[in-house]
Amino acid sequence: MNLLIPYQELLEAIVEELEVKSGEKILEAGCGTGNLALKIKEKGAEVVGLDNCKEALEIYSKKDNSVNTILADLSKKLPFSNNFFDKIASNNTLYSFSKEKQKEILMELRRILKPGGKTVIANPKKGWSPLKIYFEGIKKNKEKDGLGQTIIKVLKIIVPTLKILFYNARIKKEAQYCFLTPEEQEEILRGAGFSDVSKAKYVYAEQGIMNSGIKL
Repeated sequence: MNLLIPYQELLEAIVEELEVKSGEKILEAGCGTGNLALKIKEKGAEVVGLDNCKEALEIYSKKDNSVNTILADLSKKLPFSNNFFDKIASNNTLYSFSKEKQKEILMELRRILKPGGKTVIANPKKGWSPLKIYFEGIKKNKEKDGLGQTIIKVLKIIVPTLKILFYNARIKKEAQYCFLTPEEQEEILRGAGFSDVSKAKYVYAEQGIMNSGIKL
């Protein structure tokens, strides 16, 4: 994933929207293997990575042995006191829960966010296309490195790429996942109590949507 330019741009867009300042305590809710958390840490923040997958957190820890990780379920009460974090980010995570649960999770994230704190969330949009992300990645890589280097790169990562496309196609079809329109994602943030909710920005080769909100 880190080799795919649209994915790199997605992480950069989240970090920019988060407006990270040195010394801030920031939670990544659903951190997976830590790709976003590590980029946030590069800005000087103190990052806590939370996920319910032990194997993913182990991979994250191998990337940086000084990481602070928490094994926990986002759908349950989180092990933090009220007003604990300066900011919170969540990337490609909330869509795996129902609309009702998404709102509950955001309300819990708001509880542990300090007044004035900012939350940034990004998710695949309703009707997203994994192939569009892949082909946009090839296009951008060709513009950056030329046709020859792009062909070599594609051939080197063909097996993991096919696996990613296969699993993404399965995720898209699974009824248990709840993808949202830009308007729906904005509304869930407002319904969870966030203020100054931003208009959705299209990210991830325009197959994802990103919003931010403030806890007043």
